[in-house]
Amino acid sequence: MSPPHIAIVHSNTIPEEVFAEFTRIVSADKLNLKVESCEEGGPYAGLEWLIPTAVIVYLGKSYFDGFLKEMGKDHYNLLKAGLKTLRENLLGSAAPQMTVISTAGKATKGQPYSLVYSILAERDAGLRFKLLLQRGVSDREYEEILDAFLAFLVAYHSHTLECETVEKLKTAKAIGGTLLLAFNQETKAIEPLDPIPARPSNDA
Repeated sequence: MSPPHIAIVHSNTIPEEVFAEFTRIVSADKLNLKVESCEEGGPYAGLEWLIPTAVIVYLGKSYFDGFLKEMGKDHYNLLKAGLKTLRENLLGSAAPQMTVISTAGKATKGQPYSLVYSILAERDAGLRFKLLLQRGVSDREYEEILDAFLAFLVAYHSHTLECETVEKLKTAKAIGGTLLLAFNQETKAIEPLDPIPARPSNDA
């Protein structure tokens, strides 16, 4: 069976109806779309930003390399519209609260990114981009992030990224085949993140 163009994998603690509007908007002929639930995971060891979120939207390489080229930009806009429907339930006031407890028994302070929702995009041969999404973003801010990330993915898969961005990706550190990305509000661009963020001194 061929891998999906788009998939949502979510904890069984997140109701299926959260994704109903996304599925309705995004579904199309020839699109391989899957929505699957899984058992809620137990404690994780490792780096906090690499821990699987409760909801992962997966965008396959085949979506950009094949499906989108065949369908054109119309479906690109449908994907963006579908993703917009997820904000309130996963990042807004209706989002569940999740906290990671470290091995020292402490919750991370000042952690800006959602542990509920992230977007995973396939790169090449088992490599992935993971977009971290800021908690509590407004509709306008979320749309700005989606615009930048989807444009980044189209440029990446069509080999038209700006040279500066290519250099940043070359020097960024990936762990387990996953490269973390986030939207920089100052530069209005998608940028790599250090998977081992600096901790405030009072977190020690």
